[in-house]
Amino acid sequence: MRYLLVTVVVLCSASAQEPAQNIGKQYQTAFCPKTAELEVAPSRKYWFEGTIGQKHVRMYLERGGGAAVGAFYDTADWSPLTLGGRWIDEGEGAVELIARNEWDFEGGSLKGELSGRGLSGVWSSSKEESQVGVHLKEVEQPRCDGKGAWKSFEDRNWPISFSYPASWHVSVSGDSVSMVCPDPSLMVYDGYEIDITQRPAANNATTDFVQCGDKWIYGYACQCGDAKRCKTAPASERDGITILNGDDRDWPVYCRGGGTLGGGSGRREILTFGDAWVVVEGQGPPAELVERIVGTAKKRR
Repeated sequence: MRYLLVTVVVLCSASAQEPAQNIGKQYQTAFCPKTAELEVAPSRKYWFEGTIGQKHVRMYLERGGGAAVGAFYDTADWSPLTLGGRWIDEGEGAVELIARNEWDFEGGSLKGELSGRGLSGVWSSSKEESQVGVHLKEVEQPRCDGKGAWKSFEDRNWPISFSYPASWHVSVSGDSVSMVCPDPSLMVYDGYEIDITQRPAANNATTDFVQCGDKWIYGYACQCGDAKRCKTAPASERDGITILNGDDRDWPVYCRGGGTLGGGSGRREILTFGDAWVVVEGQGPPAELVERIVGTAKKRR
């Protein structure tokens, strides 16, 4: 499916010497995506929903001084594009943005005007000599806390069934299921989702978990005879399923499209019974639902 890309204005690269107009300005250091240099103030975050041409999209923008970053996605495919650009004037008026995919390719441009109703403007494709209207309404930040309706995942190719938030997007590819929250502000980070993967039963070739008698350990190159550098995996039993916790590990935070913010948090739980080995893991805010999803898991009969 063709990506919807937004180009608006290409930002000038920083010179070796700091421009005079930048002297004395304070810049943020911990943010994603790295598509513009955000100042500390004025600062505001926006969430929008509406149309770009015939496509229904959700968008997130963050202002930092005269710059803006963010992301948006077409609800038909949930493939996010990062945004970077600038405010044309000092107030909350016109904004110009560039959209890039995860490979840093540009295409198209959006020039919009903010008002009390939202963001309106024009989208110009870089590949086609055409323009379409942009009509986005400002909305509340989409929830990712799991409140609301849940749906059941049932697939004869999987050894378990489980439930997940109905508003989340689910994609199945081979032995993996990915679940993405509808909040585009989380999509500026690489991997802020929940992934469920089925693998062969635990062994040193496919996982960092090793069973030693009635205890499970995990970590790089763990062995039962030399477990000093390994971590013990807390284990519990439910309806014939052994559930292991293995989230005591590094969870580096990467920006979509490049850049890193250092360490973060995540959660990883494993369900195993017979020859089944299912890993449920998430990073960032979505990770808070890993335990709840695991709590809904049942062996398929």
